[in-house]
Amino acid sequence: MQLEKKRLMEAAREYYEMGFNIVLVNGKQPLHEWKQWQTQRQTLEEFENLPWDKADGYGVVCGYAPQNGLYLTVVDYDVKNTSSEAQAKGREALKHMRITRIEQTPSGGQHWVYLSNKKPRSISAYHDIAALELIGEGKIAIMAPSKGYRRLNDNPPTPVYDVESMFLDALRAVGVKTANRNAATTEAKFWFDREDLVGRPYKGPMPPCIKKISQGTSQGQRNQYGIILASYFANFKRLKPKRVKQLMEEWNRLNKPPLDQKELDNIIKSAIEHGYVYGCLNPILHSLCDRENCVIAAKIMDRLITPEERERAEQLLKDPKLLEYVVKFGRKRLIGEDRALIINFVNICSGQTKYPISCIIDGFSGSGKNESLRAIKPLIPKEWLFEFTTSTPEAIKYLPSDFSGTLLIYEVAGMESKTGTLGLRAIGEGESIITIYPLRDEVTGRMELGRAETNAKNFITTESDLDIHPDLYRRVFRYSMNHSKALTKRVIAKKLRDAQLPESLKKILENGSNGIPYSEADFQNALRINNWKAEVILFPPPQLLRLVDMAVTREMEVALRTHIEKILNFVRVLALINQKRRVRLRIGENSYVVASPEDFVVALEVLKPVIMETITRLGKRQAEVLQLFEKYDTLDKHKVAELLKVSTVTAAKSLKSLAKAGYLKEDTSTKPYSYKRLQEKANHLVILENTSEYCLYWRKRLEDFLNTTLSSCHLRGISVEVSGQEYAAAPLPPLCFIPQNRQGDKVQSTAKPSSSNGTEQKQLVFSELIRCLRSKFTKGTEEDFVDLAVKQGITEDEAQNLFKKLVDEGRIGRDPQGYWRWI
Repeated sequence: MQLEKKRLMEAAREYYEMGFNIVLVNGKQPLHEWKQWQTQRQTLEEFENLPWDKADGYGVVCGYAPQNGLYLTVVDYDVKNTSSEAQAKGREALKHMRITRIEQTPSGGQHWVYLSNKKPRSISAYHDIAALELIGEGKIAIMAPSKGYRRLNDNPPTPVYDVESMFLDALRAVGVKTANRNAATTEAKFWFDREDLVGRPYKGPMPPCIKKISQGTSQGQRNQYGIILASYFANFKRLKPKRVKQLMEEWNRLNKPPLDQKELDNIIKSAIEHGYVYGCLNPILHSLCDRENCVIAAKIMDRLITPEERERAEQLLKDPKLLEYVVKFGRKRLIGEDRALIINFVNICSGQTKYPISCIIDGFSGSGKNESLRAIKPLIPKEWLFEFTTSTPEAIKYLPSDFSGTLLIYEVAGMESKTGTLGLRAIGEGESIITIYPLRDEVTGRMELGRAETNAKNFITTESDLDIHPDLYRRVFRYSMNHSKALTKRVIAKKLRDAQLPESLKKILENGSNGIPYSEADFQNALRINNWKAEVILFPPPQLLRLVDMAVTREMEVALRTHIEKILNFVRVLALINQKRRVRLRIGENSYVVASPEDFVVALEVLKPVIMETITRLGKRQAEVLQLFEKYDTLDKHKVAELLKVSTVTAAKSLKSLAKAGYLKEDTSTKPYSYKRLQEKANHLVILENTSEYCLYWRKRLEDFLNTTLSSCHLRGISVEVSGQEYAAAPLPPLCFIPQNRQGDKVQSTAKPSSSNGTEQKQLVFSELIRCLRSKFTKGTEEDFVDLAVKQGITEDEAQNLFKKLVDEGRIGRDPQGYWRWI
């Protein structure tokens, strides 16, 4: 017996003389206090006066480094409390670690002993997955020849610069998903990294990670789970010690086996006395994280993204086809409404910026209003949205107090609210929205108005009857869905085609190939990590002043004063979405993005119907005048005045405004002027006719701005960083969507083809088109073919007819995967 004690003391002295602090144990339980030796050197007297007579083993304190700066750390391979699958994965992971001193544990597992230049953490999050733990800071590592421990080789501990990185790399090499080490090495200052929750007891729902811990655990994790849970109750929820003990005893009964009462009391005492704080990047909490269903994690989702997820998100933000992918994704559920898809996507993103934009989507029931939101919703982080219907406006009561994003308010066809109309008004410019909703008093049964102040920055609604206060309405777009017969035919045709194959068979044939190289999760992560707090610098095209000349009435001219700000905000948000491919400035502590000509071109094309409705919408009298042309080919002011029983002055003004908007053709050769109908809708809106000219103007403005800013800041001693200048000279890319012309939007052409060679020229153009499509269209859907054909200069109807003709002639057919190919 004395011989064993002597061997134990000699082995411990070896580590002591290397500069490490020693702790004596009996059955793995420390025989004395040792926490002080995590930060200070153990004296020789303290070492020799340890209770050697009661010890059957010793351990080394892993959180203290001797003068050489090398921390002792141990990789623990556990075969007792783990599954065979985890053990197999652990054995494979060990093959990726450097050979070192290896010791066998009492359970038949192994300790791999290392020396690390970087201070290692203790990590047990991968115990159940790979049967491996890292024993580091705050732990003691029991060493051979302690009872049940023996050395398996004669190697000394191997020095490794960063053992923790080696440990995590080995896990990743065998397919284990690990936490973001760079972020996780930062000790948490606030519970769940939420500074905004400091200073008051937490009263919200239990986070999913804590809920999993509260369900009990097995031997090997009880202490770590216990200290986190006790700290959560005592330090985050701030419960009284008596209640903490009661809850912890209930938890302990779920453990297999339970901790003894003394050990449980020590855990509770430690949690209360030390006030431990745990963040979301704690290895245990991170391994149990269910961030999509956690109300606490919503504010810090960008910090919970793994390095692999972040890399793909960054790649997407730099992809010039980002908005094109949004459109392609949305077309899976809604076709012919590319503008609506982009408007909804941009407006939702605006809720995270200083430029919030709200929107009302008009349309008949069944026109796809609600679907235009649902089509792109999977791409949006869940924590950005709060949804409810106009039939249940009181649902706003359940909006989380810390919500900051976009309200989605759906119209429910065939249902009316039992309580009344939802009202919305703004507090400040882009700060938050108050909802005013009717509710029934549970005592008196009377209807009352409830108010809920939210942190929501904007809203999108498919209900046009909302009571929107004027101070908020000026920040609202109104977009009308496409009701044209052409789109109706296209939608029905698609449904007929889609009906050929069941959904399950389509998924098998498509094999996940949809032309979008990114997943829904990639989009969500990209939006989370994007810098939405940056401000935007604009060099607007002077041609925007043409909008005033195009307005039909004085009222519409005045409306442009506020409408122009909404258009500019739309451009700003587009610039923020694409900021990885824009000129960016860092001036002092502030970040800026310069909107490019592409942002203006896309915004004006996407918002074309919205702008047209603002500057050319018909008043009641104009609509009555236009309706007369359904019976009469030609009218003048006297005839209109007679038919509508109005003055000739009123009739003349209405006819003039309709001619100005492009609805009527004015014949000035007659007295009085006569008018004929041209079309059902206003002329096609063209603002930037010469984009090349605007690009030159923009580059000159940018050059002048940078020269002025750089010199001014330099003289004042303010630091300036400019990046992304290579994008300033980039040519304009093609539009990210195919503009869907609405019925009557086209201006009738007066050009006539030459009679001599018109047919021959048409045939030549057609053959060139087919040759071009053969080289560019390899396989895809009908929509892919039509989009490509439209880009070659033909109309959408012509492209659809061409596709049908080629199918009928047998020149295009389906392959085994269900795609269309040339035959």
